[in-house]
Amino acid sequence: MTPNKYFDEVLSLFEAIPSYHTDQLSLANRSIHLRTPTMDLRDRLLPSLAHLIDIKEINQPDLTIWYAEDKHLPQKLKAPPWHGFNAQGFNDTICQDDIQVFFQPWQTQLFLYSKSKRTGIYWTRKTEDVPWWECTFSFRVLFHFWTKDLPAQLVHAGAMAKDGLGILITGPSGSGKSTSCLNLLSAGYDYLGDDYVWIELTGQPKVFSLYQTAKIEPENLQQRFLDWKPYIKNKTEYQEQKAIFDINDLFPEAGISYSTINAILLPKVAHQEITKFESTNPSSALMAMAPTTLHHLPHNRQTSYQKLMRISSALPAYHWHLGNDTKQFVASFDHFLKHELSSN
Repeated sequence: MTPNKYFDEVLSLFEAIPSYHTDQLSLANRSIHLRTPTMDLRDRLLPSLAHLIDIKEINQPDLTIWYAEDKHLPQKLKAPPWHGFNAQGFNDTICQDDIQVFFQPWQTQLFLYSKSKRTGIYWTRKTEDVPWWECTFSFRVLFHFWTKDLPAQLVHAGAMAKDGLGILITGPSGSGKSTSCLNLLSAGYDYLGDDYVWIELTGQPKVFSLYQTAKIEPENLQQRFLDWKPYIKNKTEYQEQKAIFDINDLFPEAGISYSTINAILLPKVAHQEITKFESTNPSSALMAMAPTTLHHLPHNRQTSYQKLMRISSALPAYHWHLGNDTKQFVASFDHFLKHELSSN
């Protein structure tokens, strides 16, 4: 069976659904329709994207995503008929020029995308089977597939802004990226994301907020964000998962839709009191962004890598040595924006 035939068979199941709900989103001046008959699944996947909801009526969206659990399809969906999917859901034995397939059988979920139809599909066996982390970056794989032919790229990074200056904050898990973003959020900075963001590459790079859901390790929550505990979304599970927060609950005015990017910061816990900034080269920025982004999103790696190169070469980059003095951390960041970036 060809990928196109498999996609058409799956899509026919979704299009035969007699009744479904549509949510319309707007992202980087593009429209998205999310269609589902499974309202429990919608309740899990929509919150991270709720800030993108757009009430203007558009009949021809730039992207359509169908999603449902198995029991709401007219008949049982068949698994992809190919062997060779790796741990990241990728299979290099099938042609994926038009149809792209992301499949991890042990998670009982499937992502499909048709470039020619500009249509994505997400299937899960049961709503309760959806991994908890999937709900914090809903449809991330499908958005990544969509960007292949757009001047845009999803990046494993956070982004914060103030007074018209936007900062991309990127690095591997454990580098202090998310904690730094959330500390700046507490200090009054505008929030665009702390895990994955959408970057537009036309003209000066711009960062768009894709998800406004934050995740915090229980120990980190206890040490640094204890006053946020009343706003935890997963109150009974967060000790075994991470504490999940809707940024709008915590700081309703902080979430913004986009900003220009003026610099890339590469955070690293320095085990010292004072936070410092040190200029570095584009290669360092590229190596901070690329490995985890391409690991999480293995499809279209060559195209994505080229886009990441463009981002890193277009912007000044700095090593950000994170100290443990919280007040000085914020003061040094303010000074960096006012005296280092505003003069560039």
